[in-house]
Amino acid sequence: MGGIPGVIRTPRRRAAAAAAGVAVVLLVLIGQLLDERAISPRVLVLTAGLAVFAPLGALVIAGAPGNPVGRLMCAAGATACASVLAASWAGWLPFAWFAQWSGWPPLGLVVLALLYFPDGRLPSPRWRIAAAWIAAATVVAAAALAVAAFDHPRDLVTTVDTPLTGRAQVLDRVAKIAIVAVGAGLVAVVVSLVLRWRRAAGETRQQLACLLPAAVLFPVALMLEGFGLTGAWALAAAVVPLAMTVAVLRFRLYDLDRVINRSVVWLLMTLLLIGGFVAIVAILRDLVMHGDTSNASLVATGMIAVAFEPVRRRVQRLVDRLLYGERDDPYKVIVDLADLHGQTADPDAMLPLLTSAIAGSLRVPYVAVRVATPDGPRLVAEHGRTGTRLEEFDMVARGETLGQLLVATRGVGDRFSRRERRLLADVAQYVAVATEATRLIRDLQESRERLITAREEERKRLRRDLHDGVGPALTGIGMQVRAARKAAGEPERVRRILEEMTADLQVCRSEVRQLLDHLHRPPELDRGLEAALRAQCQRFHSPSLSVDLHVAAHLDGLPAAIEVAAYRIVSEALTNVARHSRAESCRITVDADRALSIDVVDDGIGIVSGGNGHIGVGLESMRERAAELGGECVVTAGDPRGTAVRVQLPIPLARHVRKVGDSHL
Repeated sequence: MGGIPGVIRTPRRRAAAAAAGVAVVLLVLIGQLLDERAISPRVLVLTAGLAVFAPLGALVIAGAPGNPVGRLMCAAGATACASVLAASWAGWLPFAWFAQWSGWPPLGLVVLALLYFPDGRLPSPRWRIAAAWIAAATVVAAAALAVAAFDHPRDLVTTVDTPLTGRAQVLDRVAKIAIVAVGAGLVAVVVSLVLRWRRAAGETRQQLACLLPAAVLFPVALMLEGFGLTGAWALAAAVVPLAMTVAVLRFRLYDLDRVINRSVVWLLMTLLLIGGFVAIVAILRDLVMHGDTSNASLVATGMIAVAFEPVRRRVQRLVDRLLYGERDDPYKVIVDLADLHGQTADPDAMLPLLTSAIAGSLRVPYVAVRVATPDGPRLVAEHGRTGTRLEEFDMVARGETLGQLLVATRGVGDRFSRRERRLLADVAQYVAVATEATRLIRDLQESRERLITAREEERKRLRRDLHDGVGPALTGIGMQVRAARKAAGEPERVRRILEEMTADLQVCRSEVRQLLDHLHRPPELDRGLEAALRAQCQRFHSPSLSVDLHVAAHLDGLPAAIEVAAYRIVSEALTNVARHSRAESCRITVDADRALSIDVVDDGIGIVSGGNGHIGVGLESMRERAAELGGECVVTAGDPRGTAVRVQLPIPLARHVRKVGDSHL
């Protein structure tokens, strides 16, 4: 039983409790059939409905022994059971006397239970007066009716037109005044539930919201019955225990799911058997067998025996669905999640909605999505609260484990069944797809933002280069032209001016070419990436810096975007080495398999000690170029010294297919 303490914890006590319940039901049925003075079942509808509190109260006591709600529920149910049993055997005078007044105390006890629901505490100390008022009025009404029943042991409350003795009339008025006082207490209880609901949060608010309509309908049904509306007793009898049952089951107020499952199935089957037996006997006796009760009972017993198992399976499925949701219909769970996915436009809201839907569909207290990030695992969505064991289900998409779906078991010590684990594993794969889609959408948005930022930064850089480089050079050339015009009669001076102009034009040409190279594909790549890299290495090679390039694979057939990014990254890395590292050697290794790998390693002073603002800009430019193509650029310290730049640029699948095809030719 999952470690549940209390009176129904051991199998022997559970069997004894079940046997006692069955015995009471059988005695009631036998009494109604055999005792000619038995009170009509129509009069006992309300009391019989309140008898449902007995098993539910026992379950609450088992889970929370010190909670007054369970004790009050159990007392109300036990008293109602005793009253129904006595009314069914009213031919015996002591039972008849007991039945005349014992139907009232369960109502007062139910009102007190509502005041203490759901946590077993009063809303505030001031409500002790209301609790004492209700308890005292209940005792006074019961005592007055019990004493009056000595004068009218068979017809005090069950017969309307019976003239009462003088003492019975006085006591009846006292009882009615006390009952009105309890009614006023019931109104106060409803007010307390409303106030508590407004102030509560989380599951307590849900439990009160579940009970509040029933607490309002309860006095309304009693008033309707008082005005002569037939059938209102049935509403009053069913509404409160039903609401409390739903609150306990759905929101797991006392963590009794497994015990309640079997108990509710037993309770429903008992009610169905009683109703079915009585209905079949009545129909057969009156319409078919012309008053022969014995044969009608035998036929009804046979029909119920045949129908018992199919009905039990249906009741079990109904209760399982209430407790465990759609675990037995995995197709519906997946379809509901797919519908939710299709109707959600906001990618950031997808995972929270999925966790909420999974918790609701499977009736589990807690669901969370944990994804792997460079900084470690991180919860990206969760629903509910966990106080039980968490089970993990890997979320795998495209062969990569993105994280885990965390699901809490329904009770302490519970475990998911093999079928539930298979369902949750399938749900985890669906959540993995949603997680991957959410991540891709977010990456796309970030890429767009980076692209816009890079475009604006490039415009600023071009404006700065034109303003600070080409602009002043052209201005200086213009001034030199005017100086040469004035010195037309001085050949030597004109020659010097023209030489300076030629040098300035070379500078302008170089800067314009660099700008064009940044705007367009470098012309060096027309001979292939390897040739362009070797030319670039040769440009930086000098007596003070040795640059060595090692290409481990053919670089033909790479997409143009990858070639440009690789060329720019290597150029920027070599620029940083030449300007800032104070290195004597630099080795560049290039390989191409499923990704283009580039390693640039120098033996300089290292990035930490030699870093400055220019290096930061260059490194950021390399990282952005790699990220635009879905790759990465990592800069670390070299071993034993220097700096290492490691770049991975993913190569599209089409090139792999072409390489495989070429290898088979």
